Amino acid sequence: MSARPWGFLAIVALLIAGYAAAPSSQESGSGQAVRVIDGDTLEFDGQIIRLYGIDAPELGQLCDENGKPWPCGVEAALALRKLVSVSGQELRCSPWQGGKPERTADGAVVEVCQIGEQDLAQVMLQNGYGVATPHGFPDYNQAEKDAKDASLGIWHSHFLLPSVWRASQDDPTQPKSAIRDCNVKGAINEGGERIYYVPTDPEYKRVAIDPKRGERLFCSDEAARLAGWTRPPMAPVKSG
Repeated sequence: MSARPWGFLAIVALLIAGYAAAPSSQESGSGQAVRVIDGDTLEFDGQIIRLYGIDAPELGQLCDENGKPWPCGVEAALALRKLVSVSGQELRCSPWQGGKPERTADGAVVEVCQIGEQDLAQVMLQNGYGVATPHGFPDYNQAEKDAKDASLGIWHSHFLLPSVWRASQDDPTQPKSAIRDCNVKGAINEGGERIYYVPTDPEYKRVAIDPKRGERLFCSDEAARLAGWTRPPMAPVKSG
């Protein structure tokens, strides 16, 4: 695998700068209350929304960069957070078929989301932070191809398709220590509620996990939701 392109290094530098400058409340640039969970999942208007047409690396997924693991799942989440937080425009989401919303097994609603005129899934695919799902919009397939040709994002590395990576988590023959970093924190609050925190949460680093209390780590936000854990309450947006 060739060295990371200089263009991609510039993108990562901007990504890190945007992450550091993003508001701690994780509001969108327009002041909406939005929280990014991973590279294709966010919270908006009280719902967990999965972006239609893209499958991004999971939070615990590691890709292979010149023989070394790198947290491609977390980088994808930070890229989506930057898109949402610094655009300065309103977020809009709607069912991709224009009818009854589709739901995933973990309870997320599948929708198309836009910031201004930008389709979030398409922009993420253009920057190489996911793969286009089968039967998605043709523009998404082209965006994936362009990113692959330019070796952007995950395409500068070796990686498992996110769907294959998820399936491997249930396969005891897989060398899991080499392909995952279980970094989703499942904590139990004073009221006994089981809450999960992801690396893009402002309070993430302050959350300590105690297995003796029944707290645990998950390798993806989907796994946490499927196990019955929920998100922490969203802080209200400050006016003015």
